[in-house]
Amino acid sequence: MERLLVEPFYVMKVLERAKEIERSGEKVIHLEIGEPDLPVPQKVKEEAKKAIDTYELKYTESVGILPLREAIAGYYEREYGVKVKPEQVIVTPGSSPGLLALLKVLGETLGEISYTDPGYPCYKNMLKFLNLKGRAVNVYPETDFKVKLENVETPVLMVNSPSNPTGTIYSKEELRELSEKTFLVSDEIYHGLTYSGRAPSVLEVTRNAAVVNGFSKFFLMTGWRLGWLIVPKELVPDLTAILQNIVISPPTVSQIAAVKCFDKEVLEELRRNVEIFRKRRDLLLKGLKEIGFKIPAEPQGAFYIYADASNFTDNSYEFAFEVLERAKVAITPGRDFGYNGTERFVRFSFCTELSKIEEGLERLRRYLG
Repeated sequence: MERLLVEPFYVMKVLERAKEIERSGEKVIHLEIGEPDLPVPQKVKEEAKKAIDTYELKYTESVGILPLREAIAGYYEREYGVKVKPEQVIVTPGSSPGLLALLKVLGETLGEISYTDPGYPCYKNMLKFLNLKGRAVNVYPETDFKVKLENVETPVLMVNSPSNPTGTIYSKEELRELSEKTFLVSDEIYHGLTYSGRAPSVLEVTRNAAVVNGFSKFFLMTGWRLGWLIVPKELVPDLTAILQNIVISPPTVSQIAAVKCFDKEVLEELRRNVEIFRKRRDLLLKGLKEIGFKIPAEPQGAFYIYADASNFTDNSYEFAFEVLERAKVAITPGRDFGYNGTERFVRFSFCTELSKIEEGLERLRRYLG
């Protein structure tokens, strides 16, 4: 048997099989991938075209071009009332390389890092890849899948708010309490995509924390591969050195174009998209409940529903592939998100149009009876 250094990203296994089915001529409803289907704002695209015609696209600074770092800092002041110096902003080629570098620095300097179970799968896999000590903190429906203060026992804790896979949001007071006990790495990649109030940034309650964010979710720029970190200034030299060695610099065209993301009219367009996602969430929630899925924590943000499938299965991994093969609906098995009760859960993404969600629900109704 092949030995893997880290666990696979199981949702990609579902996607790969779904693509095989589609190549055979059958239609699959994709409710598995967390990739928004809406178009990147035209103004951003036009800036990219202009950059290609205007500039020789060479390497930039390893931490990103200054105009983009200034734009991100300005956004945090307007959006969260937090003053961030551009020198604290590090632009990365997607948020994942930034998180990887950040975990390396924190793990080597502060020690053990904890993460939620269920939670985003790459956290535990990155820690294993880096040969760092990691500890899962079990979270439960009774607390909306949030970390309880008394369960924090490591010098570093990663939280994701709004969360993948559950869509729950930490309040400002919850972030404050956690930050007083540990160094928080706050993954805020789904900020902007909220349906019941705003998601506070950890920087509103402490400066002794690190933010991970990027352009792939709210800003819709998945293939442009661009993210950012906001960190205490003492972490910048080590992070810069790591990024100089492993990524050289973020993609130049993407950086130039992304500055336009913070223009007023672009932000207004992106904020209007939230209502589109809200309608999709409401339709999917209603339909899943009618079919017999249990939703212990309705999503306040992001674009996922973490559904208890125990009415249908006690092995959600096999169930996900069964639903794919027989109903031609692709969903994500709970195994992707850890080991704490995840065999009962599946994740649905509402990153597709209403008509496809309706068709997916109808297929599930017919198959599950």
